[in-house]
Amino acid sequence: MPTLLGRQYRIPLSRATFVLALASVFASSGAAAAADTSVSPDESAAGSSTEADRAARPNSTSPATALDEPFRDESNAAEPEAGESDDESPGSPLRALACLEGEGGNDADGARRGVQKRDFLKRHRAEISILGGHYAADALSSTYLFGAAVAAFFSEDFGVEGLVARNPVQFRLEQPFNSFDKQQHFQAQTAWNAMGAFLWSPVHGKLRWSERRITHADVLIEAGAGKTFSETAQGLTFQVGVGVKVYLAKFVSIRFDVRDWMVPQEVLGRGRTTHNVISFLGLSGWFPG
Repeated sequence: MPTLLGRQYRIPLSRATFVLALASVFASSGAAAAADTSVSPDESAAGSSTEADRAARPNSTSPATALDEPFRDESNAAEPEAGESDDESPGSPLRALACLEGEGGNDADGARRGVQKRDFLKRHRAEISILGGHYAADALSSTYLFGAAVAAFFSEDFGVEGLVARNPVQFRLEQPFNSFDKQQHFQAQTAWNAMGAFLWSPVHGKLRWSERRITHADVLIEAGAGKTFSETAQGLTFQVGVGVKVYLAKFVSIRFDVRDWMVPQEVLGRGRTTHNVISFLGLSGWFPG
């Protein structure tokens, strides 16, 4: 009887055990697949930020796009405007460095500021000047002086100049001497000066008067010699000095010169080399050479 009962329950138990084993196998395989496809919160946030970065950078290219980059059509690429070099294109570093003032080196109306070209070059041009000024004499009395000058520049920095000037020559202490002994010791006269000079312009500058107005200027060093035609002058007259030319308009400039004229002079029987300081102010016009 027990044997029959054992045989009666053995087959159902074996079947139940087999079904439970299959169920456990399927359950374990399903859990492994779910673990492979699940994403952690950190990984999900990193993926969303990567997609956001790609959306914020529309010009960024994928590897496939980068491979096709050399074969893109450049017909629609931005080109410099007419009259604008590659260095002056809006995206060029030189355009950004061309001027440190304003946004992008431009005024509100688009006019360039900062570095500006000269109105003209002195090279192979002639300058004609009308001059007037003060003659601070050493041995004689100070007086006025006026004249004219012609200069020629064979380069932008070097030139030569010829100057003719006239000044009165007088000795104001003559009146006390004359009143004392009733004799004429010094006779007033007029002196003519013919001077030549070598010009060197080592410095070029700019003067800014307003937001839109920049005036160019040159600093010159002058040295030369000539002749003073006067009864008191003995020998050659040498000169050294410095001058400034300010270009008010195209082919028009004003000049200011300070020079030392070294004149060997004999006054009242006493001879010596005098240093006479000449201050010029003049207006110049420029012409093709």
